[in-house]
Formats: sequence, C-alpha cells, structure tokens
Amino acid sequence: MVKIRQTVSVAILAMLASTATATATAESCFRMGATQFIDGLSYCVSSVLAPQSGNDYGPENLWDGDDRTAWCEGAAGTTGEYLALRVQGGPPFSRLVFNNGYAKSNKAYTRNARPRLVEISTDTGLRFRQTLPDNAAETVVMLPGHAQYEVVIRILDVYPGTHYRDTCLNGVFIDFEWEEMQLHN
Repeated sequence: MVKIRQTVSVAILAMLASTATATATAESCFRMGATQFIDGLSYCVSSVLAPQSGNDYGPENLWDGDDRTAWCEGAAGTTGEYLALRVQGGPPFSRLVFNNGYAKSNKAYTRNARPRLVEISTDTGLRFRQTLPDNAAETVVMLPGHAQYEVVIRILDVYPGTHYRDTCLNGVFIDFEWEEMQLHN
C-alpha cells in the first residue's frame, strides 16, 4: 500500500511539474482597464520566469512604473521571446517608451540579460529592428508609421547577464499622451 501511494505521489508530482513548465512557456496576459485614451490594454508575453525569492516576473510588471519589478521571460535561452501590447478602443499610436533590464538595483540589472536588438511589428504591417541601449533610462522608439491595435516586440539579441540566462525588461509603454499633444499642437 505504501509503495502504491509513493508511486501515485511521484506521478502527481511529475504531472504538476509538467503543468508548471507548460504554464511558464504559454502566453500570459495582463489586462488593464480604461484610461482617458483607451478602453483597455493587454500586455501579453510568450513566457514568464517562475516566481523566486518573493518576486513575480509577469506581464503586469511592464506597465507599473516600478523599478523594483520587471517582466523576465521563462524560456530556455535568452532570445526569441516576445511581448505584445493589444489596444482595445484607442487612437492610432507611433511612439513607444522602453525601460530596459531589471532596474531594481545595479546588481539585478547586470546579473540578468537585457534586450539589445528587438524586432517590432504592428497590426498595420510595420516591421523593423531596433537596438535598445544598455541602460534602464527611458528610451523613446518612434514607429515609422502608426499602429492601431497591436504592437509585438520580439527579442532577437541581448546584452548577456553575468549570472542568469533569463532576459528582463522593466517597462514598455505606448505614449498616448504624446500622441494627444501632437494632435493639439
């Protein structure tokens, strides 16, 4: 009887482990509600690093404006993962703002990989590559035209971390305020 329980327990643990792995590599989304500019915005990522030491690394960290949080991808390797920003009921946009890396501390920043080269594509057919600087300061990226509903950012190359193979990004924002100012100037 004990041996059967152990076998069942091992099988259950194996099933849970495979579920956790699948969850870490499936698209994960965070939806924020309406603002003065949009009806909603979803941040979706291709994978998420499992929580560690009381830290979560999900897509909600991409918009919170907090240097102590970041999205960290959870797939093997450092490239190929993506994040998608999907707008519900908003105006066309052409300006993104990035905060690169895991800006919690200099130690966290340098130990984790940071996106260096990304491919940005939009629902309107724009597709281009952009090199991001190796710092956590705001970096403005102008699209070569307007997007309306979606922008996808795929990591093609990284600044390697000194200790970890995961790639982290502190924030990405669609700058709707800038768009609004352009309309009124």
